Amino acid sequence: MRVGISGYVGNRLTGIGRVLICTVQELAKQNPDSTYIIFRNFDFSDYETLRPLPNVEIVDVSYTKESGLKNIIWHQWTFQKLLKQYKCDVAYIPNFTLLLWKVVPTIVTIHDLIEYNVPDKFSKGRMFYRKMICDPLMAKRSDHILTVSQSSYNDIVKYLGVNPSKITLTLNATDKTFFHKYPQNEVESVLSDYGLHYKEYLLFVGTIDYPGKNIKTVVDAFLSLKAKGQLEGKKLVVIGKNGYNSEVIYDVVNRSQYKSDVVFTGYLKDGDLPKFYSGASIMLYLSLFEGFGLPVLEAMSCGTPVICPNTSCFPEIVEDLDVAVPPTDVSAVEQKIVQILSDEEYYNELSTKCYEKSLKYSWSDTAKIYQQAFEKMCK
Repeated sequence: MRVGISGYVGNRLTGIGRVLICTVQELAKQNPDSTYIIFRNFDFSDYETLRPLPNVEIVDVSYTKESGLKNIIWHQWTFQKLLKQYKCDVAYIPNFTLLLWKVVPTIVTIHDLIEYNVPDKFSKGRMFYRKMICDPLMAKRSDHILTVSQSSYNDIVKYLGVNPSKITLTLNATDKTFFHKYPQNEVESVLSDYGLHYKEYLLFVGTIDYPGKNIKTVVDAFLSLKAKGQLEGKKLVVIGKNGYNSEVIYDVVNRSQYKSDVVFTGYLKDGDLPKFYSGASIMLYLSLFEGFGLPVLEAMSCGTPVICPNTSCFPEIVEDLDVAVPPTDVSAVEQKIVQILSDEEYYNELSTKCYEKSLKYSWSDTAKIYQQAFEKMCK
């Protein structure tokens, strides 16, 4: 079987790109008789980690990762031509894109339908495009849909009217060779470049936007606790690129007398990210809505306690762990931070439980479900 894969996942390696890389790695190892061909933007280099695999082909396409509009266009023409040229039996698209027609059976992943759950997540134009054009066509034209949580599964049925038999649940996981517990000295060697100290900061990882990722609640809770004389010596570290309405977040921080305690790192080089997870005292991720919420699982894989929402997909991830709060309740977030940090025995116990919970998620198991879906479409 020859699987043609759309390699456009945005202009930076974020969660969707990381999911694709980990999935293809496992697929290639488990299915040596199948070939996986990634058609990528010529200037997106992160797939190079897959090149040593003998049954993975990487084909450069003359579209830049910096143009989302051109990538929408190339899916309608160039991608379809390449699928025929390389004699692909099935196509896989791992991210949102317009799907007007197809030349081979096509499987897509819909990670979430955030536009139906967070009204101000994107600009009006982008909201219209996703809800009225992209989402319905992707659901209708695709032969099968993969999705990453029961929450997203339910939304696809509810909002797009898809028959449940057309949807398969494929849970995300983490690369345990990358996201794991790191020795303190190894973590400190990275943190020192940023003027940070081991377990002396709280962490947020994600796009800096408003209201979507709800980083404002994280910032408000942190600044409030600082004003109350708590979190002495601790900082808040924010890792991520600017997104929609990011200026709202910067304005909140800049108006505070504690603005020097909030550190914006921008987009980190990839190898530093797990060290930042490992060195954090708590990872706070209070997004208003997610399909899976991969940063929460990444932090747990590094043995770091998390605080996450009690909404959308997050109860599925953390299950019985006492770490979920109403995402916009600043007071509840403050209380949870204090609860976790004020009791060393409880903190260590929670760290262990978070780490153990992360072990149940496996790319090996997920890749088997992907392959079954691909083979079913071929038949």
